[in-house]
Amino acid sequence: MTAQQIVERSVLHYEIHPIEGPAPWMVFVHGAGGSTRTWYKQVEFFKGKFNLLLVDLRDHGSSKNLDGDGTVFDFESIAEDVVVVMDELKIRNAHFIGVSMGSIIIRQIEKMSPERVRSVVLAGGIFRMSKKINALSYLARTLTHILPFNTLYQLFALVLLPRNNHTASRKLFIREAKKLQRSEARKWLRLIKKLDRTLREMFAQRINAPCLVVMGAQDHVFLEPAKQYAEKYKGIFLEVIDKCGHVCNIEQAAAFNGHCFNFIVELESKSTQAIV
Repeated sequence: MTAQQIVERSVLHYEIHPIEGPAPWMVFVHGAGGSTRTWYKQVEFFKGKFNLLLVDLRDHGSSKNLDGDGTVFDFESIAEDVVVVMDELKIRNAHFIGVSMGSIIIRQIEKMSPERVRSVVLAGGIFRMSKKINALSYLARTLTHILPFNTLYQLFALVLLPRNNHTASRKLFIREAKKLQRSEARKWLRLIKKLDRTLREMFAQRINAPCLVVMGAQDHVFLEPAKQYAEKYKGIFLEVIDKCGHVCNIEQAAAFNGHCFNFIVELESKSTQAIV
């Protein structure tokens, strides 16, 4: 089966691009306010090379609200959503690629189910919260009862992606975030409130799977913590792309795809050699 499939099940909406014959899976996890559309430049590049799975996290893209029945809403439950999709598709393990807050979801998956994670690639990885983001998230939670979420998200996007060369990624995320309802947006803002503690716990733990972190040199919020994390733990590979902001998989797709492809192919080659 080689044709693209877009499927909506009881858990998450997801999109797959399978290929004939044995090949590893790549699972793509977007950030807050994103969707499967976040990865359109990666689909163009990786389709036909690997099996691809792209998910819409709950409340995002075409995924339905899962919380109407009182479902717990936290990083663990969001990560479990992704694992459930893998189970539906009988995907034992995969190379995980995440952007922005998607990097936290992937780290949660590795913590919960390390056997499912062949490797980790974090684009614009979040390792610590800055005072600027903490203050902005507090302001957003305070104003969410007054201002439309779209206005608040545009403010977030402008802070994270302020330069002219960040325009394409900024517009994409603002467009996708408009699909969130006010009640859904509030849940995600409340989740950000828990983010500081979660990140402090994660910073104290090494990512055990082979890990590549790809950051933009203009990511003025998250680049330094990523450098600190890579310096703290051996085996965490860091690539910094010039003239690029937070969403490096869109702004500098060719460079990001190249780093990601080389990293995974080398891992697969080593795995094959070990088996032989």
